[in-house]
Amino acid sequence: MANQRLIRYLKQGGVIAYPTESCYGLGCDPKNKYAVEKIICLKKRARSKGFILISSKINHLRAYMRDLSEKQKKEMMDKWPGPHTWLVPASNYCPLWLRGSSQNIAIRLPKIKSTLNLLNSINFPITSTSANLSHKQSIKTFRACKNLYGDKVKIIEGNIGSEKKPTTIQDFFSKRIIRK
Repeated sequence: MANQRLIRYLKQGGVIAYPTESCYGLGCDPKNKYAVEKIICLKKRARSKGFILISSKINHLRAYMRDLSEKQKKEMMDKWPGPHTWLVPASNYCPLWLRGSSQNIAIRLPKIKSTLNLLNSINFPITSTSANLSHKQSIKTFRACKNLYGDKVKIIEGNIGSEKKPTTIQDFFSKRIIRK
């Protein structure tokens, strides 16, 4: 069931903090440049770094990536849902502010129940980046998020997953591991 208030908040440029597989993350509507800029400022993040997009449905991510063959889609789905992020060529539709200095876009279908519930309640993809300030320790709790951001973001309560490290990021075509 759609969460109309949360959808409106995100569409109007709001930023949320929410539990992910390994820590709290920050997310927004990827189509909203203002919201993406807000995350960059909140985290003190380099603009050259691209964002990960997450969704509960692959169809929500297709507009941001170039078309893949059925065989390639099957290969991608072998790791999903789960804590695996694929780096794929971005479509012409994909905004530059999501790609950073790359021609690719990072995408993931998470497995963690709290994140899936959130994504299903809004029915569109969101950005996903760790909620910590750049180059600082990951944020693991609601309270730590509240202490850092106060009322600057809407914090979704929940437990993070059991992963000890951020998700693996892998280039889909070269198979090179970018982050493990």
